[in-house]
Amino acid sequence: MPISYSIDREHRCIHETWTGFITAKDLGDYWRHLLADPVVMVIRRTIVDLRECRILFSGEQLAELVESIVLPLLNGKNWRTAIVVGDPVQYEVSRQYHVLAESYSRDCVFSTPEAAMTWMQTQSP
Repeated sequence: MPISYSIDREHRCIHETWTGFITAKDLGDYWRHLLADPVVMVIRRTIVDLRECRILFSGEQLAELVESIVLPLLNGKNWRTAIVVGDPVQYEVSRQYHVLAESYSRDCVFSTPEAAMTWMQTQSP
């Protein structure tokens, strides 16, 4: 799977890595898997590293995934996301996600994982 995650118990966050080509189907499958993990649903703080991927889905597809998968599975729970980007396309998709997710998530975009972790540590678990 082109999107994977690991749980950082020490810092109480999830590290997510996107590699290769990412389609809407990949993201939908991943979100269904991620949001079914009971540990993830307790932590709900993610550092997402997009730097090694190429995003192949549209803003409309992203909106559909948020509405049809994320919102029902979160069921009113909140989230924190630090997104690490390496190019303008990744930044734009991150900003689109920020707008789509503002009802449940507080997000920030960074250029390094270190900056993302520093911000995440200031966010309440």
